[in-house]
Amino acid sequence: MSGIFLSGMGAVSPAGWGMANLSRAQSPSGMPVPQLLQRPGWAHPLSVLRVPTTHQRPAWVAHPRMRRSALISQFAMSAAIEALGDHTHGSLGIVFCTMCGCVNYSRRFFDEVSRNPTVASPLLFPETVFNAPASHLSALLGSTAANYTLVGDAGVFLHGLALAAGWLANGRVERCLVIAAEEADWVVADALRYFRKSAILAEGAGAVLLTRESGANTCAELECVTDPEPFADQADKSARTAALQRVVVALPPGLAAIEEVTQFSEAFSVGPVWRLLAAIRLAQQNRHGRVTVAVPGAYQEAIGASFLILLPNTK
Repeated sequence: MSGIFLSGMGAVSPAGWGMANLSRAQSPSGMPVPQLLQRPGWAHPLSVLRVPTTHQRPAWVAHPRMRRSALISQFAMSAAIEALGDHTHGSLGIVFCTMCGCVNYSRRFFDEVSRNPTVASPLLFPETVFNAPASHLSALLGSTAANYTLVGDAGVFLHGLALAAGWLANGRVERCLVIAAEEADWVVADALRYFRKSAILAEGAGAVLLTRESGANTCAELECVTDPEPFADQADKSARTAALQRVVVALPPGLAAIEEVTQFSEAFSVGPVWRLLAAIRLAQQNRHGRVTVAVPGAYQEAIGASFLILLPNTK
């Protein structure tokens, strides 16, 4: 794979809105403080890492499509617009990636249905579907090109990178946003406890803009996305570890986007994006030539990707 460039990055995280806040989260002083989330029927609340309220109201919030949108759509929109920057020319593809999707509105809608279906709000239902955020993105950004929503485990963003690279290589689009987003809810936070009792659920989004042309803002070139290494037919931990090791062996040597790069706990599809973006920023600062990320999926497969870092004298 060559000639596919990373020309923009965006993030929303418990550390705040924007890449600058994500970078600061690597330091102990930037570590966000977990918040308490009430779970109905329980005396003790759950701990989650929420995205803080922004004090600057962006213009896109007033768009009719966003007035009643779920938080996951707002996170995705903010990260996407930051990644898009001033790249306003050419057809724009959109690949939205998630694991849990629009769980807040889904819970609210089905709660109303279970109580009294005759008065369940029809305003909530459009925001319950997995592809609602991607639909909002295309509407707001004026994109009429390909728009896909991928649902998977923690490695789904890397599948999104491979899909976007294929579109670009085939000339289907001239630019492509790849976004992952998740939102916190007590349903998901409670479910997470059954698999990792000490884990704290985190919410937010991460986005990259891929292009066929290298420009002033280009920071990396997508070198490869590995073949997925499945382990779904073997539930034991050793099978998952072995699959991840095969991915690591398939990747070229480089600065690994390890778990410790960011301080968040479990953000499903978004966690690997935060790790990757933070590692690319670190590689630029320290003049490393390559960044790799290997993702052990939660239940399905392991997958990895590598980026060549374009330093000022190599563009």
